[in-house]
This record gives sequence, C-alpha cells and structure tokens, in this order.
Amino acid sequence: MNGMKRFTGLLREDLKRKLGMIAAAWYSMGMLCLVFSMKTTVPTGEVRSLYVGPGNTSFFAVMVLFGILMGAGAFRFLRSEPETDLYFGLPFTRPQLFVAGWVNNLLIFAVPLTVCRLLFFQISLAMGYSRYEESILSVRMGCLVPILGFLFMMGLSMLAYLLAQNTGCRIGLLALFLLGPDAGIRLIEKLLGMMVPSFYRSEVLEMMKEYLSPLSLLSRSTGVQEYADGSYWLLQEHLSYILVLAVAAVFLSVLCLVIFCIRPAERTSRMFTFRSVEYLVRYVCLVLATVWLVNGVQVFVFGGFSMAMAGIAVLFGVPVVHGLLNMILAFDARKFVSAKGHLLVEFCVMLLVLGVFSVLGSRSGRMPAVEEIESAAVVLPALASGGDSEQALSRMKIEGDGLVDAYAWIRKISGEKSDAENSHDILVKYYLKNGRTAYYKCRLPVYALGSFGDIYRQEAYKKGTYDILCLDSVKYCEIRWTNGMEQYTLDLNEQERQVLWEAYCTDLGEMTFAEIRTKTPIGQLTFASTKNQGDVSGYIYSGFTKTLAVLSDYGIHAGKKICDYEITEIVVDKYMKQTGLLYNVRYLAAQDTVTDPEKITELAKTLFIEAFCVDDQLCLKDRNTEYTVSYRDSTGQTVRRVKCRKGI
Repeated sequence: MNGMKRFTGLLREDLKRKLGMIAAAWYSMGMLCLVFSMKTTVPTGEVRSLYVGPGNTSFFAVMVLFGILMGAGAFRFLRSEPETDLYFGLPFTRPQLFVAGWVNNLLIFAVPLTVCRLLFFQISLAMGYSRYEESILSVRMGCLVPILGFLFMMGLSMLAYLLAQNTGCRIGLLALFLLGPDAGIRLIEKLLGMMVPSFYRSEVLEMMKEYLSPLSLLSRSTGVQEYADGSYWLLQEHLSYILVLAVAAVFLSVLCLVIFCIRPAERTSRMFTFRSVEYLVRYVCLVLATVWLVNGVQVFVFGGFSMAMAGIAVLFGVPVVHGLLNMILAFDARKFVSAKGHLLVEFCVMLLVLGVFSVLGSRSGRMPAVEEIESAAVVLPALASGGDSEQALSRMKIEGDGLVDAYAWIRKISGEKSDAENSHDILVKYYLKNGRTAYYKCRLPVYALGSFGDIYRQEAYKKGTYDILCLDSVKYCEIRWTNGMEQYTLDLNEQERQVLWEAYCTDLGEMTFAEIRTKTPIGQLTFASTKNQGDVSGYIYSGFTKTLAVLSDYGIHAGKKICDYEITEIVVDKYMKQTGLLYNVRYLAAQDTVTDPEKITELAKTLFIEAFCVDDQLCLKDRNTEYTVSYRDSTGQTVRRVKCRKGI
C-alpha cells in the first residue's frame, strides 16, 4: 500500500512538471471544437476536416506534433547530471520512473482528445453533418487510432531522446527515424529502375513503403488522404495498418523502457549514448548518401545505367561521406581523415549493397510465365486522356483470351530495339495465381505504336482506363459540358442524364486507338457527384455521333469548332529551347499578332484547345508555339481568350 501511495505521489509530481503541456493539449483540442462549432455550412473542399473519424486532418497534425513534443519532454531531468542524480536517487526504480512519465503523457493527450472527439460528434449530429448509426464506429476509431498514433510518435521521439546526448543529434536522429525508411526505399526503387530497364515496381518494396515508413503508416491507419471520414470510413481497409501501428507502439514503448533502464546516468563525450548506435547511424547514413550519389551521377550517362559511373561514385563518394560523418559524429573538422578502419568496411558494404540491388532488380524485373498469371493490367502512360496510370493498373483485369493476346504482344515488343526518344513506356501489372503481383516495364517503339490497338480495343482495358465507364449510376450527378471556349451545367432529369451517359459509353466503347492517334478532343463531359464522391470526366471526340446527337437534343451545339466563333485576333508566341546536361531553358523568341480576317480563318482551322491536347505525344502538336485566341462567345457580347496549339 505504501508503495502505491509513493507511486501516486510520483505521478502527481511528474504532472506538476508538465502543466504547460497539459494546458497546451486542452487549449488545442478546445480550439478545434470551437472552430468546428462556429461553422454553419459545409464549405466546398473541407469535407475531410469537418466530419468525424480517424481521417480528420486537424487531429492528425495535433497527434504528430504532441507525440514528438511529449516524447522529447517525457524525461527532462536527463538534461542535466544534478537532476538526473536527484531523480535516480529517489526511492523508485527506473521502470517506475519510466512508467510514471509514460502514463502521464498518455493521459495528458488521450483525455482531452477523447472529450474533444465526442464533442465533435455531438456537434456534427446537431448540425446534421452525420448520423449516429452510420458514424459511431468511425467515432470510436477516431479516438483509438490517434491515441495509438500518438504512442507511436512519442516512442520514436523518446527513443531519439534517450539514444542521443544533445539537441542537434536528437533532432537528426528523429528525422532519420521519420524520413529515413521512406527515403531509402525510394532511392532503392530509383536505382533498380536504372540498373534493370524492365524493373518498374516491387511488391515487397511497396509493402515496405506502406508499413515501414512511419508517416505513411500513420496516414494509412487514419485514412487522412481519403476524402471521407464519418460513415464512409471503412475499418476493413485500415485494419492491417492499425494492427501494425499498435504492435509498433507497444514495441517502441518496451524498447524505450529497456534503454531507459540500461542507459548510463553520466554524460559521455560521444554524440550517442551507446557506441553501437553511433555505428548504426554511420552505416545507415553512408548507404543512403552513397546510393543517392550513385543515382545522381547517372545523369551524366546517356542511354541507361553505367556500372563504370556507379563505380566512380562509390570510389570517390564513400571517402567523402566517410569524412563528413567523422566530422559530424565527432563535432570536430580535424577528424575528417580519422576512423580509417571503417573506410575499408564501408567500401565492402557499398559493393555488397549494389550487388544485392542488382540481383533483386533482375528478379523483380522478370516477366512471369503465362501459366503463372491469372490476369493482367497494361497501361500506356502516353495516353494521358485515359486518366491516372496507377489507378488503371490497380483497376484493370484482362483475363481469358485477352490475357493470352496481351501477353504475346508484350513478349513481342520486349524484343524490339528502341531508344528513349523514339519510344513510349508500357507498364504491366500481373496478378499471379499464387495471390502475389508482379510488375514489368518495357519500351514500345514509335514505329510499332499502332500495334497497341489490339490491347486498346479490349473491353477490360477500356473499363480499367476510363473512369466514366465505371460509374454505377448517374442518379446523384450533375453534368457539365465544355468545349474549351464555353461551358454549361445541363439542367437534366435522371432519365436524361442516363441517356447521355449511355450514349457516351457506347461511343467510347467503339472508339479505336487509331482515332486516338489522329484526333484531338473537341469537348469534355464532367459527371459531378452531388454527394461529395468526386467528379468523373471524359473527352468528346468528333466521331462520337451518339453523344453529339443527344447533346444537340438538349440544346448544346457540341460540334462547334474554334473557327465557328467570331475571332478578333490571334497572338502567336514562338519559343526556343536550349537543353544541356543539367539545364533546360525555354524562352520567348518572337511574337506576332494576327488580325487579318482571312488569315484568322485559315489559322483557326488548324488550331486545337490547349487543355484538350493531352495526347500530344500520340496526336502530335507543335509544343514550341502558343496561340492565344481572342473570341466572342455565342451571345457575341463577351470577349474571351483561350490558349491553343497547332497540329504538326
């Protein structure tokens, strides 16, 4: 009983030392509630910050900030030896001192957070932003996940504080914890992409980016990058990340406890508490810096990865990085040439790392056998009118006979000779029968571009590429039309919207890749959700007869061209480009204004709206000349201007 009373007293004393942090936590949470309660409407673009749930951006920022600050300030008595001796001389064990600081930090953050989140929910219910039955799970997770995220961030910050012995090293070590894993994985991806032309992505590296990068793990656990919090936040999509976050938070807490118990009370002359930490930081920073140098020197190589340049980067880069690390770790410029024993080991480490990367890249860039594949996704990034390439890779599923044809086509073009300037990337994602995925990249020569039409005509390809074909319903959509010179929101009922959508889908399904390569869009339709579910757009081409007919019935002259408007003048800007090894300069060389009606008419027939020239690598346009067209709209009252390009 006496031991419990003494421990309770220790908790009270520790809380007294953290009154400023207690006030800051309650003030921050209170201000969030106050600002939220003062809103009377849902402003456009603020859905994520208004609704309850783990994905609230404001609470995410507070979680990260307080985790870092409270982790660093948990044991402030370690900053000076007299205070350290005083605390360690109290009738408490080190585990008791640690638990007291850890528990108080948890309560300081968790109590105001929970109160504020519940108030948020009540305010949201009162204002009609959410419903109780739909959002109660999200509210509970909105309390639990930020607390786990706080413990995770506090653990990282506390670990940096315990392992380093001055403020600069602690900040640097924390930055290494937070940014090092993600930076390292991205450097590896870039290096593998240079070393192995067929490498595009690795399933293992993608998983490492999601789970090993602290900020990515927090983001995916909370869903802060999504545009829905309340009832649209789905636990099953975040559960694996939350479980990993919980395990990581517990592991870091236990690790910090162990280090706190074995950490020497006296300060040493070293930057870090333990010599092993110094070695770990040295070699991690060496690998990151040298891989970055190897990637950097490849800009001097034309035509791909050069092992000779990589060797030069290692030969000269390792000694330089070695010397800089000596200076930083010893905080003495005279130590640049010290620790010579590490230099040979560092060379060996880098050669081993590059060798491992080469082997891994070759294995990751290997095309699987057709018998191993269940379905595939094929994307031509140059087809920019098709939407986001990454989304298409994740959504497209080519199966059956289409898969066999696609696989044979990829095999064929992989054997074609090509160069970077006269070819386009082809990205492939294979869904294997064993449940895994494999990525592959190859080059499609310009002269063989027409063969992509066999892939393009497949229904699975178009559904994976064009968002508008994946709409379930247009019941809660408003339709907007523009031809780049005018725009209207169509006043249509549900049946009329359905007719227009079906007509567009039919035209898009019948469109060939040959038309994509020779025609530029003449307009665009946007299906804008009235339920904050995002907008979906699709381009209109001159061959979309059904779509144009339906729009005409609705009073929209969608086939109207640039030359059909009253044009007052065209300003022609000619640009010149100068490119070099490390520079790319574009400057205005000449400008001309065309006002003659006959010249305007002839020139306007060859112009296309710049915003619609998304596939100019396929349907070639002059990129070095810009045309600014001044025209009157259909009413003839307003003079407007639009940027245009000219076909080659």
